[in-house]
Amino acid sequence: MHKSTAGVLLVLALAGCTVVPAGSAVQAWALLDIAAREADLSPAWYTRTGEVLERCGAPDARERAAASACSAQRRNGYQCEARS
Repeated sequence: MHKSTAGVLLVLALAGCTVVPAGSAVQAWALLDIAAREADLSPAWYTRTGEVLERCGAPDARERAAASACSAQRRNGYQCEARS
C-alpha cells in the first residue's frame, strides 16, 4: 500500500468510525487493518493506526501495533524490545 493511500485512510478513520456511512467505515477499517498487518511503514504509523483501530473496536489493536512498530524500528536499524 502506498504511504499516501495509507495516510488518506488514516485521516478518514480519524474522523471517527460513526461519522461516515457504516459501509465506508467498515471498508476503511478493513483497509487500515490489512495495511497495519502487511505493509512496511514507519513505526509512528503503526502506533497511530493501532489507536484508531482500537477506537473502532479491533481487538488487541494497540498491542499488535506496538509489535509492528518495534519490528519497523528493527528494520530501520534501531533496537527495540516489544512489550510483553
